[in-house]
Amino acid sequence: MLLAAVALLAATCPVERAHYALRTMPGVTARFVRVPVVDPDWSEGIALRMDFAATGRRYWWLPWNGGTDGLQHLASTPDPATKGWRPTLARPLGDVDLVATDMRYTVWERVPHRGETAPAHFFIENLGEAMWYRTPGDRREATAKQFFDLVRCDRR
Repeated sequence: MLLAAVALLAATCPVERAHYALRTMPGVTARFVRVPVVDPDWSEGIALRMDFAATGRRYWWLPWNGGTDGLQHLASTPDPATKGWRPTLARPLGDVDLVATDMRYTVWERVPHRGETAPAHFFIENLGEAMWYRTPGDRREATAKQFFDLVRCDRR
């Protein structure tokens, strides 16, 4: 019964209403948030917000397709709610690789887009490296394996 409910959730949840938790560290959560489309190079209209409950810190990432390499990525970005924010090449934690999948773990060939069905799972292979080695020593975030699962869908 639970598996059927999760499958239904994954099949009907728009990406900007989906909530995720890191499988092995549920205090690390993520969700795709609507952001203004102010640059044609960042037309997905969403950013990934990642929250670390243990430290109370929040990090932002912009999804982007890798072009001819066929890979998907997330570019770190300052908080999009900051006055005057624009997606720029300023990437405080650099880029990480994103692998999004459906409920059966079929790999998506592109990043999620606003208004479309949310991935059931996503994997960020090099998140641990970014959160530990690319941050100042006093702000390092420890992460376990980086597999996120859809855990909730907002009604609106």
